[in-house]
Amino acid sequence: MLIVFATPEVFPYSKTGGLADVSAALPSALADLGHDVIVFSPCYRQTTSYFELREGDQPEAFNAGTVWIGDDNRELSYLVHRSGRVTHVFTVNGHYFDRDRLYTASDGRDYLDNVSRYSFFCRAVLAYLAQRDLSPHIVHCNDWQAALLPVFIAAAAPGTRFSATRSVLTIHNLGYQGIFPAEQIYATGLPWERFNIDELEFYGSLNLLKGGIAAADAVTTVSPSYAKEIQTAEYGFGLGGFLEHHGTKLSGILNGIDTDTWNPASDSYLPEHYSVDDVAGKRASKATLQQISGLAPDAGAFLLGVVSRLDRQKGIHLIADVFPSLASQPVQLVVLGAGAGELEQMLRTLADRFPKQVAYLNKHDESLAHLIEAGADAFLMPSTYEPCGLNQMYSQRYGTVPIVRETGGLKDTVLNYTANRLEKRTASGFTFRKNDAASLLKAIKAAAKLFFTDRPAWQQLVRCCMELDHGWHSRALEYEKLYSGLVSPAGTGSDEHA
Repeated sequence: MLIVFATPEVFPYSKTGGLADVSAALPSALADLGHDVIVFSPCYRQTTSYFELREGDQPEAFNAGTVWIGDDNRELSYLVHRSGRVTHVFTVNGHYFDRDRLYTASDGRDYLDNVSRYSFFCRAVLAYLAQRDLSPHIVHCNDWQAALLPVFIAAAAPGTRFSATRSVLTIHNLGYQGIFPAEQIYATGLPWERFNIDELEFYGSLNLLKGGIAAADAVTTVSPSYAKEIQTAEYGFGLGGFLEHHGTKLSGILNGIDTDTWNPASDSYLPEHYSVDDVAGKRASKATLQQISGLAPDAGAFLLGVVSRLDRQKGIHLIADVFPSLASQPVQLVVLGAGAGELEQMLRTLADRFPKQVAYLNKHDESLAHLIEAGADAFLMPSTYEPCGLNQMYSQRYGTVPIVRETGGLKDTVLNYTANRLEKRTASGFTFRKNDAASLLKAIKAAAKLFFTDRPAWQQLVRCCMELDHGWHSRALEYEKLYSGLVSPAGTGSDEHA
């Protein structure tokens, strides 16, 4: 099949979070299955900076005329870059994408022209395919930024280029829907008639994700549990009933992880490599992490790690609330991330109060993220909700036991420790249900007790975690099955897209 994968970010060219990692790994896994895959993403300032550092590995650039966005006729060009068996196409327009941040201004609010920016992106994807005479079998769109593509494709007239193309929309986090003032529908080029309760209208506003859900041939989200949760009032962010109405085309396919990039046996960010059969090198990562972060150099301390966007959704406030109750024990905490100012200040205050036990690293840093995954003994993810989560799977691969709340993908990937489950080799972390500090504290104390009082059992739990297979191959097979069920037996498309 010819598969087009449209995403607002893709590692290593652009990244704000886990979507970028998924957008790199899933297309690669699909290509490994023999499919022809083109990944489309905007050319941000991050993307340009990436290529500026890559001597001898420059993309092909070409101009492609203009495209109308509202009353503006915007220049359209592309950068095409091949990475392995996947072709990446970046839509270029400096007015829309040459900015410090991808989606929001410095105050954290959406750019006022986001509807125009991502209407341009979606139009540019279709324009490229038309210019290259390509009719893909599947256009797989990700999140609200690409959600207009199913709307545009569904509007294709019978017998035209995209009339046989099927669209899949993946919701990575329903908390972000692309909601904007109603009048901005003009920038999409869609008729006002599409602004109705069954398509793009949402309590008087324009909702791009809702329009994509209505128009897509299939809707997926990133874990089976989250697919059920988002059809409820509690987790639906106003779309629970709408998603339940479209439930026959909604499914949950668990994310995987890039097991080449996240591999303690070859990770270039670690001071020593290690594996499930020899975990001795993990001690060096712990020592290095304590040194870099300013924690007390204590090999016997129970070191808790966090790598996260600082948002109340992630339960960061719960972590700050419970740590003082742990401080009388040899427990340490290192947090890497940035985000909400109140949470940043909360962590700074905690680090000032316990300088040898708590370290707060206020930044995004890939090397430190890898070091924390390897150097910590346990990893905290007390999320209010979590569509899938990747860090708990990174942690398991690195022998760092996850402590998580039972929600979404965390529930699907972490099975709470009991002696019986450990004997059956099915235990893979510690979990709790209630969304409160007391429940988190109880789970941490259970993990600490095992760590301090029964090291053979702890090491067996570490081994159970590291033996799990979270690679993308099995997940890609599930997507392949979904795609195959959507396309006609005769198929469409072309294998030539150079």
